[in-house]
Amino acid sequence: MRAITVQDRDAGVSGLTLTDLPHPHAAENDVIVRVHAAGFTPGELAWPSTWTDRAGRDRTPSVPGHELSGVVAELGYGTTGLTVGQRVSG
Repeated sequence: MRAITVQDRDAGVSGLTLTDLPHPHAAENDVIVRVHAAGFTPGELAWPSTWTDRAGRDRTPSVPGHELSGVVAELGYGTTGLTVGQRVSG
């Protein structure tokens, strides 16, 4: 999969690069969305969650974009209320 990513906190928006990443797979209660459009604000680069997960582990390269629309591509075990191929936004 190709995504715009950030790896350097100090680089700001000039640190955004197009990167090839492995396709994600849905874990329990997860949804994988094939994103058709995403919204990004430069302020996201200052959010702690852009750089570390809840356990404090490094998340780089991180894919910014907190608003999206696309199609459900995969559902993890136990996920309910959605179907593969369904259009979604969030």
